[in-house]
Amino acid sequence: MLIRSQDKTIIVNIDNAFSIAIRDINGAASIYVGSQGGCCIIAEYSTKEKAMKVLDMIQGAYVNGHIDYQIPADSEVEE
Repeated sequence: MLIRSQDKTIIVNIDNAFSIAIRDINGAASIYVGSQGGCCIIAEYSTKEKAMKVLDMIQGAYVNGHIDYQIPADSEVEE
């Protein structure tokens, strides 16, 4: 599945990624992907709860067989 970053500048093939994780820094949260070549941030949210919701949406899209997913903006995710 391909995931396009929040700012639309990165496309990640998660079938080749080792992990998708949330980093909580001072109350804000970033979603990043890690692979053999390192890691990159694909989204930033004002709260960890919003980032967790987006991670749940990514998982749901993957399980339901979607081939692509666009990361939503912070303002598009309800807590």
